[in-house]
Amino acid sequence: MTRTCRLTTVARLTGLVWMVFVLPLWASEAAPGKSKTRLGWHGETMPGGLERGEQQGDYLWARDGSTMVYVPAGSFPMGSDEGDADERPIHTVYLDGYYIDKFEVSWGQWKRSGLPYSTRIGTRKQQPEPPDWGIVDHQPMQNVTWNDARAFVDWAGKRLPTEAEWEKAARGTDGRTYPWGNEKPSFERAIWKDHPIALESTGSVDCCAAGASPYGVHNMAGNIYEWCEDVYAKDYYARSPERNPVQLEPGRYRVLRGGGFVLESTELRSALRYRLLPLDRTPYIGFRAALAGVAED
Repeated sequence: MTRTCRLTTVARLTGLVWMVFVLPLWASEAAPGKSKTRLGWHGETMPGGLERGEQQGDYLWARDGSTMVYVPAGSFPMGSDEGDADERPIHTVYLDGYYIDKFEVSWGQWKRSGLPYSTRIGTRKQQPEPPDWGIVDHQPMQNVTWNDARAFVDWAGKRLPTEAEWEKAARGTDGRTYPWGNEKPSFERAIWKDHPIALESTGSVDCCAAGASPYGVHNMAGNIYEWCEDVYAKDYYARSPERNPVQLEPGRYRVLRGGGFVLESTELRSALRYRLLPLDRTPYIGFRAALAGVAED
């Protein structure tokens, strides 16, 4: 075969490869209304609006300026035999994959939402107001009712975590007592009543990195209690469904989790359940948001 014939054959083969393999792929990606699948740090398909952060494992949600982490689908043991009666029985719960805020929602994020708040204490208005030490942008949002928290997550395009999602994000899958393990609380890991910071205020939302959960979530023990989606039911664990449970039957109270800076260290356990009326508003109540993952085939 002459050199000219060889070149002609190669050109024809190259054109064939382009037409059969490359062109259809390019056309598929460029087709109107069809977006390219975007994968997260864990190989999961990311929901629209979520982007990978610069730090491995971090995700960015632009609307509220939050950093989120991914909790993969799977089972975990929920509850405790060593706590209060409403923490029993320990039961296995399966959750689909989801994202949860790495940090508690801050005053700075609340301002970004445009939702109402007071700049003075004691105005008697039905809206959040400053704690005694004033508004600090990088500290957790406080004095929020359950309805306030819902208004924020609705604006942000997210939702409140279910009680089960909150507990898995805090404890992981090994049944540990605290987000960091089974060792007693220390000032490096959590802020509670005896902490020097608690004498004056809460900590910043990104404090206590040494106490982060297995998924890298901060301040799930201490600092502020956090609203969950669920209606509180003392006996719910005895009848909870195994997959993606959320208690929405009528009831007076909503669930809170995580302990607070005004409470004892014994109230920092990740299985501990707390409840208040949805219109209750105190300086030790805040929240964080969650986001459903994309259902995988």
